[in-house]
Amino acid sequence: MTHAQRSQRLLERNGIVSSLVKAPVNLTRSGCGYALILRRHGAEGIRILKDADMLSGKIYEKNNDDWREVASDLS
Repeated sequence: MTHAQRSQRLLERNGIVSSLVKAPVNLTRSGCGYALILRRHGAEGIRILKDADMLSGKIYEKNNDDWREVASDLS
């Protein structure tokens, strides 16, 4: 099980729905990796993952087709 899958399960146990997707190539250094998409309750999801010491990588917001980094150095 990947870190992203464990994080998704933690969020689900706390009532937050997320989607597990392959990370967009332009957002990863190596061109591989996974991401969780939270369409709602983003701040609460971040808090839950941070409290469980499971927040790693970067956090992005997407507006239309543009990604904006909103936090980094979380690992």
